[in-house]
Amino acid sequence: MGSQHDRLHTLTNQVLELNAEAFQSFEQYAKQKENASFNDYVKPFADRVREVSDEWLPLASQYVTENKPKYIHLKQIEAAHENINITAVTCFQADTKKKRFIETNKSIRYTAEALKTDIEKRGDS
Repeated sequence: MGSQHDRLHTLTNQVLELNAEAFQSFEQYAKQKENASFNDYVKPFADRVREVSDEWLPLASQYVTENKPKYIHLKQIEAAHENINITAVTCFQADTKKKRFIETNKSIRYTAEALKTDIEKRGDS
């Protein structure tokens, strides 16, 4: 595996971790029925997500274009990038729609896990 694939693998794991973190925050703030402090929680988390996802997007897009994994398409990568940046903010809002948030979170996880699996499969061969 080349260093670009290693970096993509690392970033994909970070996307999965941030997505899980967003889900935990969503559960916490939905239960409390109150919004998180913007400066203390929302902005720092959203900035971390933006930084990781902005580096992840071109590498993931290039990987999908070059390797054509079976169940991953460019549109899914772009949607995952857009969605994780949206959920990074909405996870802290008490009025976030539960079903929609959960479906979006699952979609991001599915895409990132499928990509990670493909990278690992190619790395072993």
